[in-house]
Amino acid sequence: MDKIKKLLQKENTKNILLLCIASVFICLPLLNSKLNIGYDDGIQHIARLMGTYQSLLEGQNFPVIMSKFCNNFGYSWNLFYSPLTAYLPLIFKLIGVSFVHCIKLFMFFITFLSGITMYFFTKEVTKNKKIAVMAGLFYLFAPYRLTDMYLRNALAELTSFAFLPMVFMRFIWCFKRKTKERIFAHYRQLCFAFNTYHYYDVCSNFVFDLFIFTSETIKKQKNTK
Repeated sequence: MDKIKKLLQKENTKNILLLCIASVFICLPLLNSKLNIGYDDGIQHIARLMGTYQSLLEGQNFPVIMSKFCNNFGYSWNLFYSPLTAYLPLIFKLIGVSFVHCIKLFMFFITFLSGITMYFFTKEVTKNKKIAVMAGLFYLFAPYRLTDMYLRNALAELTSFAFLPMVFMRFIWCFKRKTKERIFAHYRQLCFAFNTYHYYDVCSNFVFDLFIFTSETIKKQKNTK
């Protein structure tokens, strides 16, 4: 509860509101009905949402194979993309919108989240809220992020922008926390990675473990001298 209160401090709230306004400005083109989000990777993500939704209706708890695709032979689309980028957009299906609008709403949500994560990461590093909010704004308007959003319609890559600051935040957190707390938190992340079938996440977790183990070993050797 105390952590939530700290996050919702008056100055934090103002900066978060500013990032929200910037996110709305960036996402204004999404309101244009003539905007084609099926271009490039977009059509794949629309089809993946349709297949995942259909699989959920069929009773699959963790849909991997879309049974109706490829002339009813099925297609294992969620083996190639993290299912998280299908589950989260489908939440908006609960309010009765189309699959295209689900993706557009998710794009706004992930844009706002990207600015927020960069804001808190930069604030942790610099201890300066003005620099943090500027970093969040620059991050939102990053050309490659906008290219992924409007030219490539790369939903998975766009989502990764929200998690990149969290990865670097984890580096800082890991060296500040005690070893037991670090291992427990990492175990939870590893379980999450397995549950989302995202093999790249699992591999990156092991690589990060190796980095932490090597750093701790070097540190202990220095302390013993």
